[in-house]
Amino acid sequence: MIQRAWRNLAGWGINVAIALTALRVNLMRSILTTLGVMIGVFSVILAVAIGAGAQVSVTESIGALGANMAIVVPQPDSDGPRQTTDRGRLTERDIKAIAKQVPGIIATAPQLRTRVQLVASGRNATTEVIGVTPDYAVVSNVNTDEGRFIEQGDVNASSRVAVIGETVATKLFGTYDPVGETVRINRVPFKIIGLLESKGSSFGNDNDDLVVVPLGTLRQRLLDTPAQGPDDIHIAFVGFDDEPSLIAGQKAIKKLLRERYRVAKGKINPFTVRTTTEIAEVTGQATQIFQALLVAIASISLLVGGIGIMNIMLVSVTERTREIGLRMALGAKRADIRNQFLVEAAVLCVIGGGIGLALAKVAALAFVAYADFPAPIGFGVAVGAILFSAIIGLAFGGWPAIRASRLSPIEALRSE
Repeated sequence: MIQRAWRNLAGWGINVAIALTALRVNLMRSILTTLGVMIGVFSVILAVAIGAGAQVSVTESIGALGANMAIVVPQPDSDGPRQTTDRGRLTERDIKAIAKQVPGIIATAPQLRTRVQLVASGRNATTEVIGVTPDYAVVSNVNTDEGRFIEQGDVNASSRVAVIGETVATKLFGTYDPVGETVRINRVPFKIIGLLESKGSSFGNDNDDLVVVPLGTLRQRLLDTPAQGPDDIHIAFVGFDDEPSLIAGQKAIKKLLRERYRVAKGKINPFTVRTTTEIAEVTGQATQIFQALLVAIASISLLVGGIGIMNIMLVSVTERTREIGLRMALGAKRADIRNQFLVEAAVLCVIGGGIGLALAKVAALAFVAYADFPAPIGFGVAVGAILFSAIIGLAFGGWPAIRASRLSPIEALRSE
């Protein structure tokens, strides 16, 4: 049995050698033939990599936002069309009530947000400024590389202090240490007391391009459009111990706010409560659909490449009819002829698939280097691409191989 297996393996090795010789003899035609498979494999792998990168970016974005967190915004909880008068309301008093009455909460972080102009050291930049309380660092998992974060005394005194992200620091101060320096935010001088730990970019969003100031300071000095009430806020983060607490807490928050705003049964909530789990699920589904669409479109080029392989192999069978007849006359079986052309088609596709894989890897590296977008190509994807290329060759080379094996030896030898 071992000898038989060895003979079969040697036979396949001979077929591979014959295939490589045939491809080398018709080098230009072989290159043009592999082009379709190469482009198809390149497109499919890159589509898979982009989809995987989108999922990675979603995970990083949720991680940068904070885990096990509920997000409360003063917008009507409806997916339908909204009127300009359908504006909700959310106050610091609401958030304090949530912190006292909803179980499982670690911390709450009411916020005000706006776009501002920064000027420092003769440089300027535009970014988002967030007015927060000290618990924002707890809920959003924010740390400082240098200096300190906003403290309760800064909030109580509405101090003109700021903590800046790494991107802002680079824009305004280059490589110099910004802690202790002064930055003008909308012409109001602020002292920089800390530099935030870098969180990088995710899903096209720079998580380090922001400035954090005390909540009351932003309300009094930087808010262009005054809020409806003296303690109104734009958004609030509510951190929970774990996911079960988060699920129960979301329902409790909705119930509490409905009671506080006297929302009648059947009426739309004047607020929206979403969780990071929901956001991850919805965004993940969207990226999966996006990836499937990309792969489906890219597969068309792979199908075209397979059809090209079939056409060229049929031409090759016609051109090599006399060779086929000679091999049969010397004792080659129909299975040997069939396997020869099957292996040739598979080798042709594997070469094209390998080149397509290499090009996809280069494109993925370019995405990371120039677009700051992850496009991972794992070992499994690489091996799968090569195996799939071989399957394409066997599938589309099947008919030409069968046709070659069915030729009559006498008629084949008569062929010119």
